[in-house]
Amino acid sequence: MSTRTAFLSILFLFAVATSQIVASAAEYKGPIKLLATKDGSTLYSLNMDAKEIAVVDLEKAEVVRSFPIPATPNDMCLSEDEKTVYVGYGDYQGKIGAFNIADGTLINEAVVGHTPCGLCVAPDQKTLYACLRFEAKLAKISLPDLKVEATYPALHEPCDAVLTRDGKSYFVANFLPLDHSDGANVAAEITCLDTETGETKNIRLPNGSSSMHHITLSADGKYVYTTAILARYQLPTTQVERGWMNTNGFSVIDAEKREFVNTVLLDDVDSGAANPWPIVVTPDNKTICVGIAGTHEICFVDSDKTHEKLAGLPKNAEEAKEKGLSNAVTADQVPQLLAFLVGLKQRVKLYSRTLKAKAPRSLAVVGKKVYAGMYFTDNIVVVDLDARRPKAKEFVKLGPEPELEPARRGELAWNDATLCFQNWQSCASCHPDARSDALNWDLLNDGMGNPKNAKAMLFSIDVPPAMWHGVRVNAEKAIRTGFQFIMFSNVPEATCVDVEEYIKSLKPLPSPHLVDGQLSEKALRGKAIFENEKYACSECHSGEFFTDQQMHDVGTRADFDHRDDFDTPTLREVWRTPPYLHDGRYVDLRDVFLDGMHGDVKGAVDELTEEEVDDLVEYILSL
Repeated sequence: MSTRTAFLSILFLFAVATSQIVASAAEYKGPIKLLATKDGSTLYSLNMDAKEIAVVDLEKAEVVRSFPIPATPNDMCLSEDEKTVYVGYGDYQGKIGAFNIADGTLINEAVVGHTPCGLCVAPDQKTLYACLRFEAKLAKISLPDLKVEATYPALHEPCDAVLTRDGKSYFVANFLPLDHSDGANVAAEITCLDTETGETKNIRLPNGSSSMHHITLSADGKYVYTTAILARYQLPTTQVERGWMNTNGFSVIDAEKREFVNTVLLDDVDSGAANPWPIVVTPDNKTICVGIAGTHEICFVDSDKTHEKLAGLPKNAEEAKEKGLSNAVTADQVPQLLAFLVGLKQRVKLYSRTLKAKAPRSLAVVGKKVYAGMYFTDNIVVVDLDARRPKAKEFVKLGPEPELEPARRGELAWNDATLCFQNWQSCASCHPDARSDALNWDLLNDGMGNPKNAKAMLFSIDVPPAMWHGVRVNAEKAIRTGFQFIMFSNVPEATCVDVEEYIKSLKPLPSPHLVDGQLSEKALRGKAIFENEKYACSECHSGEFFTDQQMHDVGTRADFDHRDDFDTPTLREVWRTPPYLHDGRYVDLRDVFLDGMHGDVKGAVDELTEEEVDDLVEYILSL
């Protein structure tokens, strides 16, 4: 072999090895849920990106085995005897599978609906409850056959749930509000299903509540806690200090009365606790533990003292006056008070120069040790609450340290509140999953006093311009000005490029309105209406993305608007992002046509019957 040939062979082998290293870098784990066994010996980690469950031996502090899940998992729960783990996986036509925890074999599976999550097994072990996130339904499923026996209505993206010990109440976190976002009060709600009667009750959180990621039950079963952002969306976005735009906390629900108690903030006066995600309570009921995903921390809250403080407050100013406490803090003021938990909480940082741990999206407690699954760094960290000064330590690596590709770095940046001045918010605070938080925001890029609905980022780079009034020439420009004028920070150009790659990587979810992945007969009739020149829908909503990328006056100007014309939005995945129009005035897409007469400027929409409107809406919601 000649020297040149040998050199080329070595070069080829190096190139192959390098390509393999790059490929392996994309094999992320992405832990989204931790479950500990009752005896405290084992921790199960549901790894979304790897599509697996990793089994962690807590004594050995190592992953002893793992087994695959057939599709992208959303949630899991254990049977009472801990021999079976139930996993919800997939999106459209999502399934629940029962797996033998001993060897990972699939015992049974069944299609239940779109994106099953919020899994809870009833005390009798004969029933499993689940949320069907993108169908806005709750499902009662028989065991062991996994047959859907009944469904019940939820509100907007039910994403997590908890079942009371007696099995009589199934509390569900609806991720986003379902309100007219041009109204005076817009808030996410908790749906409580009475499992005996099948009746549901919605428990409203304070105005501005959104991104309700997780829900849990206190150790004594008396309270339900849920994390959420508390947005100050009715203020112009002139600053972020002192939670001017977004604050972050958890809400307390009386489990027996099924009533809202209060919302308390986790932020400090000069340091936001952005994007609270998982929440659990220690077995002794003394500590409420909240993973702060945006700032890579865990916040530990004294449960007894917090409830004692809440119980001692007069309800409102009128009651305070009656009791001679006219200057006292009142219960209805608590969601506004950044200092309410001073002395009652401790924030522990999880990320440092020596500990690479970002985005705690799952928590589990064994005794006084709190374990956190770190989504972007693929490891589990532990904090010992018995320590004199609790500090985070790496407990176990779930796989090789991930080398983040550009889109993954962009996703991290999108969710990273440490890129914001004083850590008050991340891009995901207003655009969770790079979609919309269902709130109206008064951004300053087109003048003050004209709030508009947050837009989804899906396909935003493909369909310039950006913003409802097209004030940014494209999404690339909007990303950079967003960091500067909404996050009030300067980030490296490389970070903006990474965010672009993340936005480009977004894929639409299949619509729950499809039938076997295809348009229904009703939607096909609506498609014919949509494409009929008489109604002119496709004149503006044209092409692959159903937009001509032009500004149009379609008669939707409202009292606060500064101009008549608006950018034509894409209709792809519009089923996922109510409310509708630039100011979110309609929750139901039917009302856009029946009440708003949308399209009558160019077409004869006023001639459509209600049945034809239903067909048209079905088609649009199927895109």
